Amino acid sequence: MLGLSVIAFHIDNICILEMHGFITFWNKKRPATAPSACEKISLCVCTTYWFIGPHSNRSAAITFGHSKSTVSLKFRHAFRRIYNLGVDIIKPVDPSFTKPHPKVSSGAYYPWFENCIGALDGTHIRLQINGERNMNFIGRHMVLTFNVLAIVDLNCRFIFVCSGHPGCMHDYRVLQQVLVHYRNHFPHPPQDKFYLVDAAYGNTKGFLAPYRNVRYHLQHFQHGHKPETMEELFNYRHAQLRSTVERAFGQLKNKFRILKSIPNYGLRTSNRIVVACMAVHNFIKQTGGDRRGDWTQASIQAGNIEEGIEPDLPDLMEEAAEEADHTDMDQLRDMIAAGMASERNFPY
Repeated sequence: MLGLSVIAFHIDNICILEMHGFITFWNKKRPATAPSACEKISLCVCTTYWFIGPHSNRSAAITFGHSKSTVSLKFRHAFRRIYNLGVDIIKPVDPSFTKPHPKVSSGAYYPWFENCIGALDGTHIRLQINGERNMNFIGRHMVLTFNVLAIVDLNCRFIFVCSGHPGCMHDYRVLQQVLVHYRNHFPHPPQDKFYLVDAAYGNTKGFLAPYRNVRYHLQHFQHGHKPETMEELFNYRHAQLRSTVERAFGQLKNKFRILKSIPNYGLRTSNRIVVACMAVHNFIKQTGGDRRGDWTQASIQAGNIEEGIEPDLPDLMEEAAEEADHTDMDQLRDMIAAGMASERNFPY
């Protein structure tokens, strides 16, 4: 049974067993030396379901050689445990963010992005719901979606997630609601630290955005189209570093294909599926259980395609974002841009 999850995820047996042990310990149960047969089935059914996408209870029962009632029971049992795992694993490794990440401690990002502690962005997950509420969930491509706002550190680990805002809601508004309603759980950046965000979120305190009306996305700088101004140079470096969150979303959706279109489980369960998938993603990252790296490259490309073109901001939301721009962050952005242009003998 473990072999199915190993084949599906390209991860080691040890990682699967470590996950079982961690989940068992987290749920305040006595850790066992080896998982029981039922627990193996539970974990395998749950993770394999997520990887290959939603399948019928009947097909799962045939695959695992158990009754439909057993498969359903064990799936719910494992799903609940892995969702609970998210509470403990979707958080910063160092809540105080005292030590700069090695990625920004040298090279092209140093010292300009030394105080960067991660990247924030949102993605849309397709949803199937019934009733009058579904009009609020019609997203940018005229399909039902809900918004997932997440923060990742520079190791591609998710450290915060808020899932469930309607797909029609603008990214800036989603962030502002999260900062108000989840202020006690949000990993606020310490003084002088910041997250990288795209222009839709505004250049506000603790959130460093690129210059508007200037080339930004990485594909705009391909095929010899080098930065021509200090603002473009800043946007280029900013986009390179912020692509961490796009890679994380790409990896998540490629590994957990159920996220490409969640069945009609209802909004609450759909939100919990997102959290559970992120929990497994983080566990694999921090245990080093990934056996193969090729899916990472594929997800980078998928992430760039999916998030590649930034939608135009509605006029009212653009004005709100402009008004919210913080003077200190504008000055910091200008200082970084001028410093990079001077030190790097602009443009390179």
